[in-house]
Amino acid sequence: MTTKAKLVSTIAAFCLVLALLIVGVLAVPSATINMGGQISFEATDVNATVAINVEGTAENDTSDDKTFTFNAEEGQATEDWTGKNWVFDETRTIKVTITVTNLDSVRSLNVTFTPPTTASNLKVVASSSDSKTVSDMKTLTPTTGNEMTYTVTFTPENENLAVNAASWTAKLVLANVEG
Repeated sequence: MTTKAKLVSTIAAFCLVLALLIVGVLAVPSATINMGGQISFEATDVNATVAINVEGTAENDTSDDKTFTFNAEEGQATEDWTGKNWVFDETRTIKVTITVTNLDSVRSLNVTFTPPTTASNLKVVASSSDSKTVSDMKTLTPTTGNEMTYTVTFTPENENLAVNAASWTAKLVLANVEG
């Protein structure tokens, strides 16, 4: 075989390997998660804040973060927080942190959190800062800065499968402790 033929066959083989590599990289499934999330709040006669922080999205979009303030003088308030479509970053975990702070210097605050349930190909894990069962009612005493933190993490169960139309709902009930 001549040198010219060897050069042409080597270049052709290199181009074929390069083309297969590019096709292989483009064929990797993306971890896009198109899900709508909602946390609804019911607050009755309380003086508190609820802060939501989202981590692990590819854009690290701080517009997903939100703080709600409930004032006892407003009586009952109902709010909703609806998330956007999220794309996993390289950690493959989206973490939503919900921090409830009792701002009242006299009254205690009962907090009940109903965590979201799992969706198709999506593992949902909820935990609380006191390490008790998440859905148990917690009482925040009227100490300045007394707070409770809930963490909800979303991870794909199988990264080779899509997370289709995932939707989740959680509920947070805040109520003044009578007495």
